[in-house]
Amino acid sequence: MINKYTDYKFYAITYKGNMPEDDFDRLAIRASYEVSNKIFNRDITGYEDEVQMATCSVADVLNEIEQIEQRKANLISNNKIIASEQVADLSRTYANVSNIKDLDDQISNLKIKKEEEIRKYLLSTGLMYRGV
Repeated sequence: MINKYTDYKFYAITYKGNMPEDDFDRLAIRASYEVSNKIFNRDITGYEDEVQMATCSVADVLNEIEQIEQRKANLISNNKIIASEQVADLSRTYANVSNIKDLDDQISNLKIKKEEEIRKYLLSTGLMYRGV
């Protein structure tokens, strides 16, 4: 079983994140798993802050991915998604099928960003070193 590397207190106070606590608690487990895999389940003693920062950052990216996936699911299920809206003289533009490709591209870019965030915080720690 993977331990959560961080908690909401660290996320809100030190990392300065703004995700709701319930969402963070759910995503922190997945984020910890992602970080754990990248550091080969190594002991993080001495690098707790770096690992917590990486975990918080990955949780934020996972949250963004979930939000985009929800928008994509709504679009696919033919629920109308407002792409833009103007207040004066009320004008609405709804997303179309070509927006699915845009959402897929955003998800792909966020998955790359997730890897970059882990490297940003942990590359200099040696935890990601593949050697013995």
